[in-house]
Amino acid sequence: MIIQIKGKVNFNITLDPSTFIFDDRKVEMDTIKNTIKLDDDTISFQDNYEWNREILEGGSKPPTLVSEKKYKKQQLLEGTFLMNLEPFITNAEPHEDATIIKLTNDNDSAEISLNDLPKFYVQFSKDGKRLYDDGMVDAYILEDTLNLKLTHVTGIEII
Repeated sequence: MIIQIKGKVNFNITLDPSTFIFDDRKVEMDTIKNTIKLDDDTISFQDNYEWNREILEGGSKPPTLVSEKKYKKQQLLEGTFLMNLEPFITNAEPHEDATIIKLTNDNDSAEISLNDLPKFYVQFSKDGKRLYDDGMVDAYILEDTLNLKLTHVTGIEII
C-alpha cells in the first residue's frame, strides 16, 4: 500500500513505506529516545571503564567487515525503525501559504504544524516486521518525548 503527499504542494509524492527499510535515513526508535535532550547539562562518562582501558592498553582492533554486515542484518531483522518525512515533504515543495500537515486514517485525523517538519517521524517497522499488514505507518512528533500523533496513517495532506 502507498501513502500520497498531496494538497498545497507543487508535486504530489507517492511513498511506499515498505521501501523505507532500505533507506539509510531510517533511525532506530531506541536511538531517537536516547538522544532526547534532558534538562541536565552535566557531562558524564557512563562507560569510563572502557575509556580507561583504551588509554592504558590501547584501543581494540575494529571488527571485521563480515561481523559488521552480520550485525546490520540482525539489526534490520529485529529493530524498530522510524523515518523522518522532512526530505519527502520538502521535495514535494509546499506552497508559500501552506502551514499544516494533515494526517488521516480511516476514522480520524491529526494536524501538525509545517514548522514542526524536522520533528515529524513515521514508524514503519516494529521488531523487524511491518507495522501493519497493509504497509501503513504511525506518525510521531519528537518533542521532549516521542509523542504518537496518529496510528495507521493512510494519507498526508499539506493545507
